[in-house]
Amino acid sequence: MMRLLAAQSLAAVALTLLLGVWLGKTAAVSALVGTVIAIVPNFYLARRLLRRGPGATPSESLRGIYTGELLKIAFTIALFVIAIRLLDVVFLIVVASYLAMVAVNWLALLFIDVGEAPRSPTNGAGSSL
Repeated sequence: MMRLLAAQSLAAVALTLLLGVWLGKTAAVSALVGTVIAIVPNFYLARRLLRRGPGATPSESLRGIYTGELLKIAFTIALFVIAIRLLDVVFLIVVASYLAMVAVNWLALLFIDVGEAPRSPTNGAGSSL
């Protein structure tokens, strides 16, 4: 999870700096806002899903996934509304930056293993897979 967050953060900084140099301060702030709108709800969902204990039933786990995703969507919409209403940002750049972070998320999942590391067998026998 931390590697995915690091990849998103690095891409966010790069995008913000690039647009800042190319289009100015307002574009940089807009890009930063869009990337934060993408990263913060994803981080919230990941933390929520990881805190579920191993004793949870499949039904409880599925309910937690659905609830977490619904809250993530609501959180994302609320951040968009707050950003557009209260901040001096360019809507198109905010949305484009948000979509860029979604793309980084999907691309990073191709290269970063976010699954749990396999446990070594206790008897020393290797796996034949």
